[in-house]
Parts: sequence; C-alpha cells; structure tokens
Amino acid sequence: MKRKVLIVDDSRPMLALLSGMLKMNYDIVSKQSAVAALETLKEGYLPDLIITDINMPEMDGFDFITGLKDSAKLAGIPILVLSGLQTSADRLKLYKLGIDDYISKPFNPEEMTLRVDKLINKVSMRVSVN
Repeated sequence: MKRKVLIVDDSRPMLALLSGMLKMNYDIVSKQSAVAALETLKEGYLPDLIITDINMPEMDGFDFITGLKDSAKLAGIPILVLSGLQTSADRLKLYKLGIDDYISKPFNPEEMTLRVDKLINKVSMRVSVN
C-alpha cells in the first residue's frame, strides 16, 4: 500500500510539479490553500507526510502548521516546508513550531525526492516499532 502525502501550495504549477515527481511512489492529495487542506484533514484524511508552502492567501503556512500541531490527531504528522523564505529568522520560527524539514525554492528534484523518502521511512519505522 502506498504512503499518503498531502501537498499544500497556492501555485497550480508547483502542485503539478510535486505531484508528478511523487505520484509514482506515493498517493498524492493536493490542495491550493491551507484552509482547504485543514478541511480535508478534518474530514478524516490522515497523510503520512505534509508538504506545505508558507506564503499562501487566506491562511499562511505558519498558522497552518500551528493548527496542525495544536491538534492531538494531527500533531504527529511530519511536515516538510517548501518555500522561498529567505531569512533564517523565518526558518527558525518554523523549526520552533515543530516542522521536520525545510527546502528552499527553487529546489533540486532529486533532493526533494530523497528528503520525502527519508521522512516517510522515519514514519514507517516509528509505526512498526510501536
């Protein structure tokens, strides 16, 4: 059974790129806003990994991540942030919120795939140990 990845980005081309890169190995659900992603999660979809942008309309990635971490049901889902944030202060804020990894845009597709695989494998090992 394929592991599930939720991708959240307001850019359709970015969603298409990421989905295309990952769909061979993972079941992908993509959402164009954090609000839509939270709705999907509230409806019971539980991914093995969430990939999210930060700069999005309606609700930014900081608030989205805070909402995830405040939910007992969702707090354990690994989060990989894919964003163009340039300041180390922003990245530090993200790590303090509890993200698992950060990749800057533009990104190397091979690096992205390797990091996704690593985070998913971490989850698989955690699940098999428990």
